[in-house]
Amino acid sequence: MITEAQYESLFAFCRKHYMQYYDVQVELADHLSEAIEEKMKENPKLSFEQALDEVYAGFGIKGFADIVATRMEMVSKKSRKQKWKLFFSYFTVPKIAMTLCMYAAMLLIGKVLTQEYHRGLFLFAVGACLFVFEIVYTLKMHKLFKQQKKEMILTSERLSGIIHSCIFIQIFFSNRFFGYTELDQMPFLPYAIISLMLLLIFISLLAHRDFVKELHRNAITLYPKAFA
Repeated sequence: MITEAQYESLFAFCRKHYMQYYDVQVELADHLSEAIEEKMKENPKLSFEQALDEVYAGFGIKGFADIVATRMEMVSKKSRKQKWKLFFSYFTVPKIAMTLCMYAAMLLIGKVLTQEYHRGLFLFAVGACLFVFEIVYTLKMHKLFKQQKKEMILTSERLSGIIHSCIFIQIFFSNRFFGYTELDQMPFLPYAIISLMLLLIFISLLAHRDFVKELHRNAITLYPKAFA
């Protein structure tokens, strides 16, 4: 059995070999400690350092680089799946009721606003509010992870969203798609389509907020020392 001090030295070994991600360091430390113990059982004459060198040599010339790439791909794939799961949860019971109510309210407002330029101004105001909401929410997200002291691949996924509010600018002023160029030319059909897209952007922001909160809870549970 390796000692606690030897186990802790594996973290320094990982950092020495350019492994800065704490969550990967934990996995590597566990893997290295088990492999070292096996080496020392097979050959009791080996010292801890010699066994460590032999185990590390087994990673090849790239060292831990392949592990980082594999871990990033795995975490990204899992996170992307979870984000879309949370996104589509707003189209299932019971959240779908809220989604339908919001869209119905947008359409009702569009009917009430008989002047076409009023519809354009309203959508522009909604888009601006979404943009501000995303900025405020992003600042709160960074504050939530302010206590994190060690870099992790797991929590880096908080930085990638689903659909960002800046897409609204491209949609709103897209001449090809809607065939209009100014706010005073907003028929009801393009209004309804843009309203739907704004709703999807808002839902994606809510889903990403849910994802970040869930990610924060899981990170603290799995890697409490990263927040110490």
